[in-house]
Amino acid sequence: MRFHKTVNIVLIIIALSFNCVQAQNPRKISGEMISVSSGYYIPLFKVGNEPTKQFIKQFYIQPHLVTNIEYLEFVKANPEWRKSKVKRIFADGNYLRMWNGDFDLGSQVKPNEPVTDISWFAANAYCKWIGMRLPTVSEWEFAAIKNNKIFFQERINEWTMDFNETNIMASSVCGGAGAIANTPEDYAAFLRYSYRDNLKANYSLDDLGFRCVSDSPEKYSQQLNVFVVKK
Repeated sequence: MRFHKTVNIVLIIIALSFNCVQAQNPRKISGEMISVSSGYYIPLFKVGNEPTKQFIKQFYIQPHLVTNIEYLEFVKANPEWRKSKVKRIFADGNYLRMWNGDFDLGSQVKPNEPVTDISWFAANAYCKWIGMRLPTVSEWEFAAIKNNKIFFQERINEWTMDFNETNIMASSVCGGAGAIANTPEDYAAFLRYSYRDNLKANYSLDDLGFRCVSDSPEKYSQQLNVFVVKK
């Protein structure tokens, strides 16, 4: 477990360095963002001597997961992320498995449904491309608790920026993990943490999608069309 997390971290550092170039010229898009006001979040697990409460700064999150048709625009503009060209170090053999081809969604894939079979590297690259980023675990969990206007698909898990930085063996949800949990009764959170803990950055799974966040939509006002921000 420690070895594959180390490999993940090395590859993620490489990917973040590579994507800095993409972030300089973000894609012009329009879309609705929901404001998540700042506040305190109690993480599921206790981490050493860190405070139990964690302060989350205000951020803006997409209310829906990125869709197939939105991701199609991304692969059209970025050849290295097309189904036929992506490198296996950045996405395994299941990448865009349900698509018929690089630009062909096929009859089994609905354009406005969440895109799945996407690796962390691909999700991160997409968010950089539109001038945003993936949410952290804490931001995602905080948004899920705080704002009921955000649409979470029951059957789909979501990539986060720091999905593999949990410092505990979250996969041991049936054993000692409960002893170091702040909210041991939150079984759904245990399942989410366990799921994340077993991911590798190049995994592409049919129950795994993503959405992007922004620290401030004004920061991107020169590159993006005006956002409709809901509080």
